[in-house]
This record gives sequence, structure tokens and C-alpha cells, in this order.
Amino acid sequence: MNGQPYSKEVMDHFLNPRNVGEIPDASGIGSVGNPICGDVMRMYIKVENGIIVDAKFKTFGCLPKGEEVVLSQGGWGEIAGLAVNTQVINSEGKETQVAETYKRNYSGKVLRIIPFLSPFNSFRVTGDHPILCIKREWIKGARRSGLRCNRSRVNEENLFLTEPDFRKASELIEGDYLIFNVNQRVLDNDLFTKEVMRLIGYYLSEGYIAAQGSTVAFAFNKREEELIKEVTELLEKITGKKPKSRVRRNVIEIYVCSRELARFLLFHCKKIARHKALSEDVLLLPFSKQWEMVEACLEGDGGIYKRRPKNSKAYRIVTASKSLAIQIQEILARGGIFGSLRQVLKTGCHVGQRKLKDSLQYLISFKRARDHKFAHYNNKYFLIPIKKIEKEHFRGAVYNFRVCNEPNSYLVKGFAVHNCGAAIATSSMATELIKGKSIEEAVKISNKAVAEALGGLPAVKMHCSVLAEEALKAAIKDYCQRRGKGNLSSDVDKKTDP
Repeated sequence: MNGQPYSKEVMDHFLNPRNVGEIPDASGIGSVGNPICGDVMRMYIKVENGIIVDAKFKTFGCLPKGEEVVLSQGGWGEIAGLAVNTQVINSEGKETQVAETYKRNYSGKVLRIIPFLSPFNSFRVTGDHPILCIKREWIKGARRSGLRCNRSRVNEENLFLTEPDFRKASELIEGDYLIFNVNQRVLDNDLFTKEVMRLIGYYLSEGYIAAQGSTVAFAFNKREEELIKEVTELLEKITGKKPKSRVRRNVIEIYVCSRELARFLLFHCKKIARHKALSEDVLLLPFSKQWEMVEACLEGDGGIYKRRPKNSKAYRIVTASKSLAIQIQEILARGGIFGSLRQVLKTGCHVGQRKLKDSLQYLISFKRARDHKFAHYNNKYFLIPIKKIEKEHFRGAVYNFRVCNEPNSYLVKGFAVHNCGAAIATSSMATELIKGKSIEEAVKISNKAVAEALGGLPAVKMHCSVLAEEALKAAIKDYCQRRGKGNLSSDVDKKTDP
């Protein structure tokens, strides 16, 4: 665990970084990156008469307000509202905790990255934010002869043999692959039998609590005889009571008086269609049990269709609850199925002569077998191609946070990204230390000197100070090469302290 907090100096240089930006006519530029943790730095120096008169840096960024992070209890939470100790999921699908949260002002471009298959999972980041990905150019034999080829025509075996790496968002292009993951922890519970899981599925799609929490009821069209029969049998088996029914025009309601069952469903599923959501107990169950629930949802509020006669079957579930839609996507992913999420506006609905209000609905669609694969699953995570990248100007607060253990990563709407406040702080301090110094003096500044000037760094964050030193030396080396002098000092090529 890395529970050591950052010093006041680190936080000051993160929240109020000095010398951020570029020097258009820089005397030297140094770019370095850490492929393991995702930290990326670029340093610019301006030299006059052998003295560094100016220095600037660029490093990775943050997320604008409104972006959402995957929580360990299921669903998403807004990054602006995260608190210390909030449980989140990292890039490996493991649970971790928020150790510190950061907020700073930002003015510049943000990128909206739109994944293929599920645009609802689009997310925005600043251009320097590292994203775990596989660049298409890294894949052996990948074709680029057309738009469709960019997304689908890759050899899956070669794709799986290609290791993902962190790259700045600004380096991504359409056709590159993002890493999509979910909570991988499994915790079984004998309380959730096949019958209970199917009843939960029907409750999510067609059920409600009535009579001040004393009755559980389900509403079906009178023609849905098989569903009516199954729900009646499930209620009787689980409660030991014989359900009753009543008919209202074309609708038949099946209900049973059971406060115990009502409390159980309220705890694990909540109530009111647009607020329904699953408990952590249900979300951690083995997928074989969760699939029983999904199947019942399909029966109650979904369906199966084929776009063309020869196509493979496609499944759809519709819900009024955003939280539930996200959770179903996560459950499907635990079973190796990528579900596409889409928000739709439901209009023109009537009950008898009464027109209902227009409402937002969430559509989850998926296939268990695909003729053409756009989402690739390697039994650890999904690889999803980028459909489009949009740029927009943003001015306002951006947010980030540090987690308690490596890898210092998290999931934004399911996709793996990385961040660490130490990288910005060490770059900021390094530029402060070198301004006004000669090249000979600047090249001797070590990563330990940077860390000490910041009041120390946690052991697992010392690599950020190493990167700051490496970026400085790379900029000096570039300056020397431009001047045709070679290295002014052998210190330029010396290894940094561990």
C-alpha cells in the first residue's frame, strides 16, 4: 500500500504548477516517458550566453467536471464528487481506494474520445492525460485500407499478442484500441439461488413495491402467459404464499403480500423504475447466477432480434434507470460480453386515452456471438477501437486523484487511464531549480535534489523525480546537439540515482 500523503510542497506545485507550457523558440527540448506507469514529460529550455533564462514543461492532465469514474460497488461516480477512501476500480479490474483528490484550473483543449459500439461510454480528458491503449500501428499485419478496416480487420491473435501501453490522449487516433475493464472480484452467496435471481430479473423489468412496502407486484400484458406462469410459481416457491392477480384492461398484475420479500428487493434492487439499481452483493456474484437475472430482464423488458436473416442474434434490454443500465453493462463484461449502451428519448406513449410524459430510456444491446468482431475479449479485459476523437475548448476546473496502490490507474466510464500528481509537481520544481543556472550547473541537478526540494516523495513516486531529471538532461542534450558541441558534460549521459 502507498498510504503516504504528498508534502505541502508537492501539493503546492501540483495545484499551482510553475512554468507550464511551451517555449516556441526553445534552445533545447527533452521528451521522456515511463511505459510502465504512464508518466509523460516534455521540458523546454531557453539558453542565452550559457545561462538557462527560461524553462517550461508539459506533462499529463486531468478530467473536466462531469466525467465519471467506475466505483467498486458498481456504477459510476462523478470525479468532482469523489472523496478520500472512495472505493474505485483500477486498470487491472481490482479494487483500490482514493488516497488524495486534486482540483485545479485549466484553460485549453480537451479531447472527447468516442469508442466504437458504445458512444454512451465516451469520455473527455486533457490532451496530456495518459490512456491505456494499443496503437493500431503496433499490431502485426494491421490493415489501414479503409474506415471499416481501421475498426475490424485485425488479426485477433496478433492483437492479443500486442502489449497495451499508456500514451497521451493527444497521440491517439481513430482505430487505436482502448482497454475496457470492470470489477473482477467474485463473491458467491447461497442466498441468491436460481429462482431468486430470476425473480430479481423480473422485478427489475416489470416489478414494483406497493401497499406501503407490504406487497410485491408485477405487471404483464395478458398475452404474456408464460411469464405470468413463471413469476407466479417463483413467488409461491420463494414466499410460501399463493400469489393473487387482478386484471386491468390488457394488463394483469400478479402480487403477493410479503414484507420480507419487499425488504429484500428494496435492499438489493431499490424501487421506482428510474432509480432501480443493484446492490454490491448481486454485482459480485458469479456470472452464471447473474446471467439468470439478465435472461429474466430480457424476457420482461427486452427482446431478441436479427437485423438481417443471416445475422447472429442480438439482445436488447430497455430500462429507465441509468444506474441499472451501467450495471448491466458491467455484469455482461464479467461474462465476456460487451454490451453497447445508448440513451433514447421515449415519446408518444399512451395508457388508454392518457398520453404519458416523454422520458429518457437506456438501451443495452449485445450479441453472444458476432459475425464481425469490433470488441475483442482476451479473458482479462476488452479491446475496443476508437470511433472518433473530437476537440473542444474548455475553461474551468479539472480534477484528478491518487489511489492507494500501484498501478496508479482508474477507469473512466470503463476505460483505463492513469494519473499521478507527483509528475506535475516534479516537473514544476525542476524548471524552478534550473532557471538562472548555467548549463554546467543545471546538468548536475539530480532527481534526489528535485525530491528534496519538494519535501520528499513517497518511495513509489520517486520515478517521477527521475523523469524530471531525465527530461532536463534530454533538453540539455538537445541544446548541445543543436549547437554542434556534442555533450558539454558527461553528466548528461549519466544514469540517475535509483
